[in-house]
Amino acid sequence: MPRPQAGPRTPPPASVAPASLGDFFRDSLGDGRPLVIHGSVERWAQAAEARGAVPLGRPYPGDDAERLRALRDDRLRRRFVASRLMLRSVLGALVGRDPDRIRLTRTALGRPYAPDLPELDFSLSHTGSLLAVAVVRHGRVGVDAERQGRPMSVLEHRMCTPHERAVLDGRGLRGTARDRELLRLWTRKEAYTKALGTGLRRPARTFGLDVADPAGRPVLRDAAGAPLSGGWTATTHTLSETGAETVLSVVAAFRRPPPPSTPSRGEPVAFEPGSSR
Repeated sequence: MPRPQAGPRTPPPASVAPASLGDFFRDSLGDGRPLVIHGSVERWAQAAEARGAVPLGRPYPGDDAERLRALRDDRLRRRFVASRLMLRSVLGALVGRDPDRIRLTRTALGRPYAPDLPELDFSLSHTGSLLAVAVVRHGRVGVDAERQGRPMSVLEHRMCTPHERAVLDGRGLRGTARDRELLRLWTRKEAYTKALGTGLRRPARTFGLDVADPAGRPVLRDAAGAPLSGGWTATTHTLSETGAETVLSVVAAFRRPPPPSTPSRGEPVAFEPGSSR
């Protein structure tokens, strides 16, 4: 399927040490260019426990406390705490603030945002032991990660427009090859709905990401509701650092593309507490 051409390519998710985290992230994040970070649930959960966060007793900071209390499964609670510390650490590094001082809340549709950081938009995803965060300045962003190997053909009729199915047929994709392409498409569509702020309340089969698709795609807008007419990107990466191949897609929209002189970082940003380059 043709890929969107408007805008800079998202750099794939690099490894960065905590000591250089702030400078690295700030240099990597330009207007219209999303930053993509990934890490492991276990290492971030251990870091949260070492800080005294739930489940060791101290109330977790911000507006996530109610959600945390509602989770009864220890595995889900652990992943939730890990994801929020990783997200707060990334946002804190970008603005020079302690993670505990990053306040998070949610829209009416459940999309997380930081009310004190209106210039930053972010999205969070997880699959297996992998956590992923995408951040963009002055735009909107969505990220989705899924383990490779899912039999996606059983979901095809629920996720594809007629145009998308016709393109897959025209490429002669069958079996595993078709499942791999469908998974790539699924992660992009889910990332897109996260950028929209609706999540899968907007069924994936009702819109296409191909400019030639008669189904079209919904308009990405900023927090004030204005269309983001500067452009958008959709990029897919394959990660193999978590013991299983993972497909990660990020979709971003912005008011204006960054200037051609804007530097671009290279490989995906793997960031773990206590890691080193």
